Amino acid sequence: MHLSLGDFHPVADGETPDTRILQQAIDQIAAAGGGRLTLPPGRYRSGCLNLPSDFELHLEAGAVLVASRHLADYQQWKALSCAEKSHNVLLYALGQRNLTITGQGHIEGDAEAWFAAEPDEQGYRVPKADRPRMIVFEDCEQVRLQDISLIRAPMWTVHLVSCRHVHIERLTIDNAMTLPNTDALDIDSCEAVFISNSYFSAADDAICIKTTFKPAGLRRPARRIAVSNCLLRSDSCALKIGTETWDDIEDITVSGCTLFDSNRGIGIVSRDGGAIRRVLFSTIAFSCHHVAACHWGKADPIFISVRTRDPAVLPGIVEQVQFSQLSGVAEGAINLHAAQPGWIRDISLNQLHLRQTVGQGVQGQYDVRPPCNPDSPTGMGLDNAYRLDKTTGEAYGVERYPGGLPGLFARGVENLQLNNLTIQRPEPLPSGWHPDSVVLLAD
Repeated sequence: MHLSLGDFHPVADGETPDTRILQQAIDQIAAAGGGRLTLPPGRYRSGCLNLPSDFELHLEAGAVLVASRHLADYQQWKALSCAEKSHNVLLYALGQRNLTITGQGHIEGDAEAWFAAEPDEQGYRVPKADRPRMIVFEDCEQVRLQDISLIRAPMWTVHLVSCRHVHIERLTIDNAMTLPNTDALDIDSCEAVFISNSYFSAADDAICIKTTFKPAGLRRPARRIAVSNCLLRSDSCALKIGTETWDDIEDITVSGCTLFDSNRGIGIVSRDGGAIRRVLFSTIAFSCHHVAACHWGKADPIFISVRTRDPAVLPGIVEQVQFSQLSGVAEGAINLHAAQPGWIRDISLNQLHLRQTVGQGVQGQYDVRPPCNPDSPTGMGLDNAYRLDKTTGEAYGVERYPGGLPGLFARGVENLQLNNLTIQRPEPLPSGWHPDSVVLLAD
């Protein structure tokens, strides 16, 4: 069945809710066994919509689906997974098969309605509670997102949870660089995922592969994920694995990508018990610079960290990670940081060129947030992103490199292989920089 929303006479003024007729059209297609709903040009304001199997939502050029500003419009369906303490979502599907969103139109989050107008002293714009994610598909198969644009999300933009056989092609996500927790794409406990030829820009992570803590029926590893030919920008981390790692993450390839105008380029962060293994990065260009203190990272092009978040949970190891043919500019250093020797192992960097530059921010610091903060109210460092250490005056997890800023710093890494590594540094070396470009510590 192929329906046009125009046949249902929506208001399409961008303010009056069209939720009811949108869901009516979707349900009619579901009752017929599947089909396509086309949104013609217009602005359609909506709350949560529940999508069925064998369904395609197609937005023509000029069509804009606008997320409601009102919490009451997100109460009929709730995601099982939680993100930033919220279960609210605009487009939701649970346990469905053959789901597609396509078109030259836009899905718009109306993000400014969900944040304080001005940032605090660390550059953080405080959000309202229960912000909605834009798309959440849970335990779905055969998911395709193609050509569509998502803009100004108030929270995580696309969150795919425990899905299988996912194809993302020519997707654009463009969020405000002033709004935190607006991840562009979160791949959570998914398997067989292909992401290519896309553009992701967000104040928080651009692409994040993770395994969050969630209901038992959704708990599973993330594996067999391929990312290629994407442009990524982030004030947090352009491409991150972690920090939520309750189940294993393995067999990941990233190739032919450009990580530009970002804080951290590549981040692999283990905190919660699942191991990370067999990860390949190749043919990557990067540019990294310092951003506001609320964002984790210190302009590091590559960052691998394993340490505890909860003292009762041993973090999973990171192993068998290869970087080859990476080149770029950064104000920070490559940082491989194991809290215990051997928690990071079998890492190789091949044909990597780093040009370090003098930046406007404080150089010589590294950032291993989130750590375990003994002074946090929970005692587990679960709420310490912006809490300051009483001794240093910095956030817990922000410390100085011993001896100054190097080009590459490794602590507790077992079997680190460096082949054709070139680090170009300023001359003369600025004050506070380590005289050695590579610093390796056993523990």
